[in-house]
Amino acid sequence: MEFYRNKKKSAQLIFICSGILIALVAVFLYSIGLFTGNIATKLAGVSAVLGIILLIVIIRMLISLNRSAPLLILSSEGIYSEVTAVSKAAGLISWKDILDISITKAGWDTLVVLSVGRAAHYMPIIQKKLSAMAVSGIQDPSGNLQIFLTASELDINANNLLTIIQDYRKTLRGSDNLQHDQFK
Repeated sequence: MEFYRNKKKSAQLIFICSGILIALVAVFLYSIGLFTGNIATKLAGVSAVLGIILLIVIIRMLISLNRSAPLLILSSEGIYSEVTAVSKAAGLISWKDILDISITKAGWDTLVVLSVGRAAHYMPIIQKKLSAMAVSGIQDPSGNLQIFLTASELDINANNLLTIIQDYRKTLRGSDNLQHDQFK
């Protein structure tokens, strides 16, 4: 089962990010004293760095806007996702390693949370592709990975995505039980 980019949602995200970028540019111009003559170096530095990061994100979003590959794939082996940096870095997440699937709210976005066992297998793969700052705090107290999936650019909302993933997993488990019973 494949889920593709919703171009309208993606364009809205780009528009929102562009608005934030304009605000950061205004803060930067204010902080270098363009309007008042007073210079605030820390504010200028922070707004410049955040603005550059956001500009890179916007450019990457624009480049990927016309990409036709699916962002999320549910297969009999597991879940492959490119909707968040950590899920993309993890690669294929095997169904046998997914301990729990839930939903959480993070700011204005609703996220599907995959609680993944075998952290020792996935962490080196993720750390190789992402910085240490990006992966700090992705393990829960019991050592399981918390991998978040967003539906913000998909043709579906997070609650429906959660239901589809859970139903798909149940279907696979049901077919596994039938196959095991046939061989007994």
